Amino acid sequence: MTDMPRYNPAPDPYRQPAASVVAPTPPPIMNTIFYMLLAAAALQVIAGIFGIMHTSSSDFRAQTTEQLKSQNATGITPEMIDVSVVIVIGTIAVMSVLAVIGYVVIGLFIRKGMGWARILGAILAVVWLIQLTGLTMPGGIATILQILLGLTAMALCFMQPAAGFFTARKNFRLANKVR
Repeated sequence: MTDMPRYNPAPDPYRQPAASVVAPTPPPIMNTIFYMLLAAAALQVIAGIFGIMHTSSSDFRAQTTEQLKSQNATGITPEMIDVSVVIVIGTIAVMSVLAVIGYVVIGLFIRKGMGWARILGAILAVVWLIQLTGLTMPGGIATILQILLGLTAMALCFMQPAAGFFTARKNFRLANKVR
C-alpha cells in the first residue's frame, strides 16, 4: 500500500492568494442620488395622473378633433375620438409605470455602485427629455421637476465622490472575482 499515490494538499504555485480588499463604503452622496431618483419616480406618478386627467378632458377631445380635421381626415366620429383617448390614456399609464420601475431599479443599483446602472440612467435621463414636448399645466411642472431631478442625479453620479465610489466598487468586484 505504500506505492499508492497520496493526496497531499500543497499550495498551488500558479494560484494568486486572495486579495484582502475591503468593500468600499458608499459616500453620503449615494443616498442623496437614490432619494433624488425616488423623488423623480414620485413626480412621474403625479405627472402621469395629470396627463390622464388632461387626456380625459373635453379640451383634449376638441384638440384631437381639430388635429384630425387639419390633416384632412374624413369621417371623424365620436367613437374615433374615444378610441384615440383610450389609446393615449393607456400609453400614459404604461409609460408612467415603466418609468417608476426604471427609476427605482436604477436607483437601487446605483446605490450598490453598479457602473452599468449609472450609464443606463444617464441615457434614460436624456431620453426622458422627450417628455418636455406637449406639456400642459399644471402637470407640466411635475414633469419639469422630475426631469431636472433625474438629470441632476445622473450628473452627480459622474462627479466626485460618487465617481470614485463606482471605480472602487468595480476594482473590488474585479479583485474578488472567482476565476
